[in-house]
Amino acid sequence: MLKAKTLWYLNAILLVVALFIAYQIWFAPRKDAWNFVPDSAFLVVESSEIQQSLYSKTDPTQLADIPFFYDALAQLKKIGENIDNQEIAKKFFEKKLITYSLHRENKKNLEYIIYIPAGTFGDESFLNNLLVPDATKRKVYGRNYKGLRINELYDINSRSLFNFFVHDDFLICSGSKVLLEEVANRIKSGVSIERVPFKESRKGTAHIYFKSKSLQDVADILPSQLSPNLIEFFGNITPRNPDIVFEKQKLPNIISAYIYSKGTNAIPFLGIFARQKPQPFACTGLIPENTAITIRLSFKNKLLLAQEFNTYMKNQEPELMAEKDSVNRLLNSNLNSLYSILKDEVVMCEMETSSDEPSKKILLIKTEDSAEALNLFDDFATDAEKISSYFKSQPFTYLNNYVRKIDVSQLPAMLFGSVFKGFSDCYYTQKDDYIILASDDDAMREYLNNLNTGQTWAKSSIYRDFIAKLSPQSQVTAIISPQRVWNNIYYSLPKKWQASTLKHEVRVKDLRFMAIENFVINSTFGTKFLIEKVPQTQKAAVVNKLFLQDSLVINSPLAGVPTIIKNPVNAADEIIVQQADSQLKLLSNTAKEINAIPLGQAINTNYLLPTDYFQDGLLHYLTTTPSDLVVLSRDNTKGIVASSPELSLDGGVKALATNETKIYVVDASGAIYIINEETQKVSKIKTPTQLGSIVQIQPVKYKNNAYLAVLQKDGTLNVFYEQGPNLSGFPKVPLTARPIGMIVEEDNNKNSVITLLSEIGEIKKVDMLGNSIIDANIQLERPDKGTVFELLFDQNRKDWLVVRRTPTSMVIFNKQGASVIKIESTNFMKSQLKYFDLGNDLRVISIFDGKNNTFFDLKGKTIGDKPLPASALPALSYAEAYNKLYIYNPNKTKFEVWTVKLK
Repeated sequence: MLKAKTLWYLNAILLVVALFIAYQIWFAPRKDAWNFVPDSAFLVVESSEIQQSLYSKTDPTQLADIPFFYDALAQLKKIGENIDNQEIAKKFFEKKLITYSLHRENKKNLEYIIYIPAGTFGDESFLNNLLVPDATKRKVYGRNYKGLRINELYDINSRSLFNFFVHDDFLICSGSKVLLEEVANRIKSGVSIERVPFKESRKGTAHIYFKSKSLQDVADILPSQLSPNLIEFFGNITPRNPDIVFEKQKLPNIISAYIYSKGTNAIPFLGIFARQKPQPFACTGLIPENTAITIRLSFKNKLLLAQEFNTYMKNQEPELMAEKDSVNRLLNSNLNSLYSILKDEVVMCEMETSSDEPSKKILLIKTEDSAEALNLFDDFATDAEKISSYFKSQPFTYLNNYVRKIDVSQLPAMLFGSVFKGFSDCYYTQKDDYIILASDDDAMREYLNNLNTGQTWAKSSIYRDFIAKLSPQSQVTAIISPQRVWNNIYYSLPKKWQASTLKHEVRVKDLRFMAIENFVINSTFGTKFLIEKVPQTQKAAVVNKLFLQDSLVINSPLAGVPTIIKNPVNAADEIIVQQADSQLKLLSNTAKEINAIPLGQAINTNYLLPTDYFQDGLLHYLTTTPSDLVVLSRDNTKGIVASSPELSLDGGVKALATNETKIYVVDASGAIYIINEETQKVSKIKTPTQLGSIVQIQPVKYKNNAYLAVLQKDGTLNVFYEQGPNLSGFPKVPLTARPIGMIVEEDNNKNSVITLLSEIGEIKKVDMLGNSIIDANIQLERPDKGTVFELLFDQNRKDWLVVRRTPTSMVIFNKQGASVIKIESTNFMKSQLKYFDLGNDLRVISIFDGKNNTFFDLKGKTIGDKPLPASALPALSYAEAYNKLYIYNPNKTKFEVWTVKLK
């Protein structure tokens, strides 16, 4: 038995321990802000350096305009601005480790709480300025809450500024009273002090710690449609409670960071690559310049990769594994045999799209033997065709590339996991050592057009330089172009969040690239972030100023609108202009004449349709004159050349469209001709009745079958088989007034949806069964009977807007029917407009009022410091490397090249 004296000592020690614990819980100052952060926080930002940007012209950390940091600093700035003596505020914030926690205050608002150490010498003057402000500028009201004095600061107009209280040598502030009460509840709850989970990461310039259990609480406000692939990627590479640590920056416009996490995290997807040696980035010559998101897998041992992927999918993605097994049974084959063709690289590219346009994806698979790989894909395509119940798509040749469809939905995801979803259709071709898969035929054609004109990462210095900065040790890499994904982010958010998100648009677009590199060595995982910002000009005076770069005097007045093509050798802009004497000239982007040809008649369309008409591996362009269809070609030695297919047209060309390998032409009699690009054969659609006054034609799809939509002036909408009969549900007259135009888009099942605009401002949608989609109907406001509506396509005829003109106003609406620009002063009824979608989410409206060209972005902001004297609308292009807009401006007998720096 223990002696009484020994028991006394033990009890005394236990009492001291109990008193110490009680003191730590209830009485001891909490010297770390983490102990005040409520559980509702879903991320915590900490830094002792980023606040320098509030009182300095330059930001040495380069982080102040990164969205999370910017929002946090905006709240801190508001606190500092309410101290009359800014030197006191600057000294109070200086070099302190300030903590910011982000919370969901309610269904419509996210709010920060800021925790600032306030126990050092000299802090009293700052606190006194807050508690006893100048009564002529601000007012403070205090209230007690659970023993804490919460102060509410208001301006002289009784508008709330922020709320705050001081506790344990911390000033704790928030714009939300509710959130401050949560902090008070945590302080008074009596819970034990938590260990700080991120002390190690405080060695960086700043860090963002994510509390994963709270992320689900804000799931409904996150962009679920941004890119399913990107969301899957982050879900597969991110450990629980990731802590992103930003390092001290060494190079201008380059920000580096890494994910810090304690211990070894089991991350199943990355675990696949634990025994794989990374290989060099080899496919930049095949990645299109308009890529928004790139996800790359790098490996050495393809057999081991196959084993690891199969194990991963059985355990982590059983639904995809079940689909794969089902396909194997149906085809009586084994999709796993496709692993045998791999070499060392698989890359998915999601190309930039506009607003709600369906995503376009490309998959590049590097192969050991491209001929063997192509044979294997052909075998699978043949097996799939045998069991396909739908119309069997025919292979076609485009720009010397043989393209075929394989009827296996989500094939890439069955091989490489859900990160590679999004290929509901699967078209494939072969290029060099790569098999190239596309998510649909339009994506494949657009991709091959980009390759043909040299618009790839390998040809762009900014992409080459960024790739050179990446680490060669990364096995799984994602590269994101924030400028190109912004539009998708914005339109994927609930409408109630779009307005609050717009404030970040400029800052997001100031980021040129973001790379997330993942390293796996045995059971150790690492993730590195590399962000490149768009360099800002040091000469603010040149931003948004128009400068004349070059000009050329031409011997005959310019007529019509210039159009841009790409030089197939160096991807440089070249401009086609026409003269009043019906000559065409090809000019360089430095206003040098390349060649001229007689055409006989003026071109009467403001756009060019790309085509593979001559099947020679080069991109050609379709346009029309009043009487003929014209094919323009860029010959490497001659320059621009023109030819016309032999067609017996009655009264000239009235409508033109292209689709896959077919060209559709309508003459004045209503006859519709089809030209097969592969065979040059001409056929005629045998329509049930004679068509008259055709407004527009457009190819459409239903269940993988090709049709042609024909809109007539009396409002009749037909959808014809190529053999002539109407698709069931047509013809119909959806509009109550005469139509202006038609737009074809896709639904979630890859079936076409036809949107129609009438002369009284009706916007109505019709599906491929002839049903009107009532919920999508829009009636634009029509101020008076003199109101005129028109449809405005971009230069690629992909995105569109609606223009409303009255004698006293001009308003431009987006496809959702919302007003985006109101033009205040121009010739409202006679001005000509052109819409340019230039990539990088840069969209420009050009307005020609008969004397001058002026330019606006889609927020109504004027581009350039003055109108440009002109005789017609211009052509525009964007130089991403220099962040400049190039304007090719016709001015009577002068062709001018103007530039304007955007930032």
